[in-house]
Amino acid sequence: MLIRRRKLSFWLSALSLLGLAVLMASTNPIDKIIYAVVFFVLALVFLISFGYWVVGAQLGEVSPKNRYRIVAVSLIILTLLMFRSAQSLNWVDALILVLISFGLVFYISRRG
Repeated sequence: MLIRRRKLSFWLSALSLLGLAVLMASTNPIDKIIYAVVFFVLALVFLISFGYWVVGAQLGEVSPKNRYRIVAVSLIILTLLMFRSAQSLNWVDALILVLISFGLVFYISRRG
């Protein structure tokens, strides 16, 4: 069962990375905003599945605390990517986002 989950997360991350590459090569998000939405959904799927795969490969099993961490870090990276792609991330906004991110990761690490 454990090997099956690792294979699933590996293939899910590989397929979502391939989907991201195809989407970036064949579309223009300026033409239709739905391409940007699909890109960010695929990016979130990739980040979460890649996180599961890496943590599963390192520790052998993904604990509930690590699941929260994977999702939190993936959402933080995706939020940074969204702000950066919209070109609305100045240094003050980035600093606030980093502080909120550290607080979230600290809260998850202290959570039972």
